[in-house]
Amino acid sequence: MPGLEAVSNLHPLTVHWPLGAWPLAMAFFAWGVLRPDPGMRRAGQWLVHAGTLGGLVAAAFGLWAADQLGHDAAGHDYVHVHRNWMAATVAASSLASVMALWDARQSGTASAVGLGVTLAVTLGLAAVGADYGAYLVFGHGVGMAPTGE
Repeated sequence: MPGLEAVSNLHPLTVHWPLGAWPLAMAFFAWGVLRPDPGMRRAGQWLVHAGTLGGLVAAAFGLWAADQLGHDAAGHDYVHVHRNWMAATVAASSLASVMALWDARQSGTASAVGLGVTLAVTLGLAAVGADYGAYLVFGHGVGMAPTGE
């Protein structure tokens, strides 16, 4: 697995799980609320938890990767910006997990609106934070091996 051998840390391998789980959580939950379909609503709730767990794992590996990077690396200032946006994302997702637990017990309009709004905030924060992450990789080459290696 040459791709796995080429990565200097596990952060790039872990970020895709929460970035996929959060929009799926919103889609399944919205479907479950608007149809109404309790199974889809429950799937959305579980995907919120999966995204939160994945976000915590990705954040841990991201902090470790940033520590290995050093302060003189190209684009280092953007590492802090990316970290801050994604920390806010994981915080919002953690709140969404709490809201999902509430919704699982209530299944009412208030809990659905609360979870829907919190998920929307999570998705918005994730979009901005992920954009900074992509800028670090593709704009500054952070985490990429030099060409020819």
